[in-house]
Amino acid sequence: MRPFRFVEPTSLAEAVRCLQAEPGKARLLAGGSDLLAELKDELVAYDCLVSLAKVPELTRFEVTERGLYLGAMVTLAQLEHDPRLHGPYRLLAEAARGVAVPEIRAQGTLGGNLCQRPRCFYYRQALTPCLKKGGPDCPARESPYQQYLVLMGGAGCYSAHPSDLAPALIALDAEVDLVGPSGARSLPLERFFIGPEVDVQRETALAPDEILTAVRVPLLPSGWRGTYLKARERTAGDFAVVSVAAGYALECGTVVQPRLVLGGVAPVPWRSRQAEALLAGQAPTPEAARRCAEAALAAAQPLPHNAYKVDIARALIARTILALAG
Repeated sequence: MRPFRFVEPTSLAEAVRCLQAEPGKARLLAGGSDLLAELKDELVAYDCLVSLAKVPELTRFEVTERGLYLGAMVTLAQLEHDPRLHGPYRLLAEAARGVAVPEIRAQGTLGGNLCQRPRCFYYRQALTPCLKKGGPDCPARESPYQQYLVLMGGAGCYSAHPSDLAPALIALDAEVDLVGPSGARSLPLERFFIGPEVDVQRETALAPDEILTAVRVPLLPSGWRGTYLKARERTAGDFAVVSVAAGYALECGTVVQPRLVLGGVAPVPWRSRQAEALLAGQAPTPEAARRCAEAALAAAQPLPHNAYKVDIARALIARTILALAG
């Protein structure tokens, strides 16, 4: 690991100034489980790490009449165990519980999970050039190591989005708050993520001198329920091969306000509005679940060695829809 300076600002304004002082050479540090691995493997190098651990407003966790307010430094363990995440918000606790192992969840943060870098085998190999590291092409396209790569949405780069919390929060219609030198801004979480067709070296709309400060989840109807299912190679510790966050309310036996978001299948969390439209107004039967799964994967163009993910995704989608009906 190359040497770097470590600073601990005590306010957001000070943290933004630290980023501004060294454009492109300073990086925010939250829990550190992803960034420190990148530094150790020499995938990235920074002159300065700006820790957010002592910025008090980033740990704020509130349930109000407007919904949830979650500071970016709220840990995954807090989300997993907080008794306030029940009813419509249980979906988020389930997604947090699916991340890695307890030790990582105790250290990892909400903001860090949303901003983590891809798990592509070639991106994580320091000596292998790839588009995300400024290389000429994507070696994964012709590789047999494609089990974690995308089914759809790849535009030259085929790395899949790794976050467990992102699909769940998009299903909950979450927004993110960002702060930078020009002030504060908010945007829907779905628009926070960007694919390789926008910028192959970035995964989010976060500017280099901006900080993700909070995630806000609106109040949902008490009858709305969601669930999160995740397929992985091992039962603990692994990233998703495919994940599904789904939710809806039942009124007179039919589905209202359906949400369906996939993880692990595209460079960004993949929300299927086509599948949601098919499910809305229907009874959650096995046939409706099957049609919904087919619609959600209509754009799938699997690589030569990951077509098995299509079958896994179909099964998980149907399973989530029918589980909620129960």
